[in-house]
Amino acid sequence: MKNSLAFITACFFLISTAHAQGKYAGTKKSLVGKTYTYSRNIPGLAGWEFREGNLVTPVDNPETITADVFQRGTTWLVFFSIREDTLSALYTIMDLVEIKNVQKGWQLRTAFCRRNKIDNIEIVALVKSSTTQEFLKPARQAWRFNRDKRRFEVLSVNGIDCTVKVRIDQYQ
Repeated sequence: MKNSLAFITACFFLISTAHAQGKYAGTKKSLVGKTYTYSRNIPGLAGWEFREGNLVTPVDNPETITADVFQRGTTWLVFFSIREDTLSALYTIMDLVEIKNVQKGWQLRTAFCRRNKIDNIEIVALVKSSTTQEFLKPARQAWRFNRDKRRFEVLSVNGIDCTVKVRIDQYQ
């Protein structure tokens, strides 16, 4: 009886987690769960321009999480993928966000964003572009990739900004 209850609980958790993934994926929801070996060659992204890619986990972590950003016209995509074993070359897209009608002068940034001046590698933000500032702000929209639930969650844009360039001191 206890094993049956545990099994039912586990199934419910997996179903509810999977259902929440793709909530912000728009027309690209079919990419959630797709596997690939090289992020520049993903079926379903022909004609999309690669904008940035970042390693979210430490290099020596057995589970590798990456963030990739693509653009086609005024539509931008960001997705987080997971390679569950360093011996495998296969990544799985866990969740993605599609942002349509991004105006000129705005960009989607990953991995180097902050909330209230505290770095948070899980934050993704649509921020105002700049070539003269160290931090890109204001943020128009923001999300956080919840590693435990393996899905995006909407964040308030209050206190969100992103670095223009990678800062080496973040890793020392």
